[in-house]
Amino acid sequence: MKRYKSIATLLLATLLCGCAASQRLSTEDRTRSKTVTLSEHVMKDNLTIQAPGWANPGMMFGAIGGGVGAAAAGSLEGSTAGQSITDVQAAFGAYLKENGVSIEAIVREEFESVLRESGKVVLVPPTAENAALPVITVSVPMYGFGVTHLLGENAVPIFKISAAMTDGTGKLMWIESEMMLPSVLSPMEATPWVKLRTDPKVVEQDWRKASRYIAQKIIGTL
Repeated sequence: MKRYKSIATLLLATLLCGCAASQRLSTEDRTRSKTVTLSEHVMKDNLTIQAPGWANPGMMFGAIGGGVGAAAAGSLEGSTAGQSITDVQAAFGAYLKENGVSIEAIVREEFESVLRESGKVVLVPPTAENAALPVITVSVPMYGFGVTHLLGENAVPIFKISAAMTDGTGKLMWIESEMMLPSVLSPMEATPWVKLRTDPKVVEQDWRKASRYIAQKIIGTL
């Protein structure tokens, strides 16, 4: 049984982080999913940054906020023209880590809040005694910020959130994903890039708003 559950977990991770099609709850599954748990673990993929100066990766980030670690700050001291996109994104990631901004915590907390408010299910703790209940698992295959147009100085959240419900045996009951890309049509208010790279509280605030917006759309399909 453990082997089969491990295989089911691996398949679920692949579905959540990939491009799986949506699957609605069947009538039978809807009946037996009135009470569920929410996994404490949120899977995430790499941070994506599309900041001003995208054509010149070294100019994407510039001098970041004072909370960044010395190693990351050192990688961007002086001229950054030779920095790769990967290095710049790593520096932004270090800046967030040093300031305690966790995308996993943000997404899980906002998803749980919206799920409780929806009244669609009864949410109980993911304890051993509740292991046989359906469980909802959330992942963030894509997250970050991007300018709304090539010459812009303001950025909006980049997000893709996926959620899936499986029963106690690992059978997939429901899966849904929603994506938010940088555009002048984004439902999120754009924030000056300079604020994002110098104030981690602004980053968290924007990500919470985006997470909540997407969670509402996903949970609306339950």
